Amino acid sequence: MYLSNSQYSIEPSSDIKAYDSLLQWPSNGYFDRFKPDAALLEKAMSLVEKTARYSIADQVFGNQKQLEYLGLRHLANLFYERCQLHKQHIKDIDHRHIEIQEKKFGVEINNFPDRGKRLSNLESQLLQLEQQRREEELAFWKDTAELREKLFEKAAAYRAINQRYSIFSGVKANYYGN
Repeated sequence: MYLSNSQYSIEPSSDIKAYDSLLQWPSNGYFDRFKPDAALLEKAMSLVEKTARYSIADQVFGNQKQLEYLGLRHLANLFYERCQLHKQHIKDIDHRHIEIQEKKFGVEINNFPDRGKRLSNLESQLLQLEQQRREEELAFWKDTAELREKLFEKAAAYRAINQRYSIFSGVKANYYGN
């Protein structure tokens, strides 16, 4: 990380109690969705040791390359979660649409005294569901358009650091020889 070259020490002092994980989530429930990102964040916050056994490329670009990759994975996780949420919303809307269609069919074939009022109410509910579907499609497009843009930006940054890394990958860390 960039703080490793800072004048301020980032090494934990011996009197500070070592804590398990930065992010500890409940063992089940909604927070299970965040576990992949918690693992990525923990990796991103850990420092890579720079010793002579690593290549010059690892020493110069290793941390940056790892952070770019973890950022890319995080955005991919966000994109996947939004797609899953969209899929669930559409599935729910479709399920309710079918239920209302069935009710409407039942009202149409039976001669209830308030048949017209019931049909009007059910048709209104169908129109509301269609509106919800359009709104969900638009929200999904807006959310994913921004995420896709960020994904491409992060992918370009990762590619650039990979290119710099590959330029230095052939250089040995101990260039004076053994």
